[in-house]
Amino acid sequence: MSMAHLASPAGEVWDELAVGMLLCDGRGRVRAVTGCAARLLGLTDDEVSRPSGWGLADDLGVPLPDLPVIAAQVLRAGTAATLPVVAGRRRLWLEVYPVATVALAVLRPVHNDVLRDKGLFDPVTGLPNRVLLFDRLDQALRRARVRGTTVTLVLVALPDERRLHETGALLVTGLDADHTVARYGVGTVAVVADGDVDIARRVAGLVTRPVRVGWATSDGTHSVHDVVSRAEAAVLA
Repeated sequence: MSMAHLASPAGEVWDELAVGMLLCDGRGRVRAVTGCAARLLGLTDDEVSRPSGWGLADDLGVPLPDLPVIAAQVLRAGTAATLPVVAGRRRLWLEVYPVATVALAVLRPVHNDVLRDKGLFDPVTGLPNRVLLFDRLDQALRRARVRGTTVTLVLVALPDERRLHETGALLVTGLDADHTVARYGVGTVAVVADGDVDIARRVAGLVTRPVRVGWATSDGTHSVHDVVSRAEAAVLA
């Protein structure tokens, strides 16, 4: 594959930027890259042209699709996507934008405490809050569409708000590291799980009764709102 550096109109290579940029064609293939992007990924320019060697994961350690898959999906949908990713040991934001017939991928380094700095964790329980929960559910639905798998949202409604911290800790300890346990609302904890068909049963077995447990499963073709609405209805049923 022929690779090129992204250059400014004056012909200078944009290697001094604090962000990395890549251009992908309609098939998602990397056609141009800044030196900063390669450095952020810990790869050479030639390795950037072969995304199968990137080994990208999300911030929970779940492997992500290769960039060509993500870029092609963004171009088909015509909407941008932002994903927290880990490349090697470096945490990055990956932003992919559709621009005419190409996709522009932007890589930004982040600090270890970026999520807490942005107020995305609940101060009472220490769990991800509703905003971060919805973002992770959205990313899980994207993965399910790409991989042909499923994602399940489980809601646990507690009769006593004071049990929220205890229940969250039980779920974090008892479930897998790649499951998202978050505070959904007043007296409610949520769990997002990729491909775990038994997750609702596992959650019900971990929490102290009495509680109400409802869940909804999607193959990725539903919106975040649809999945949340179905899970809420199941809790109230």
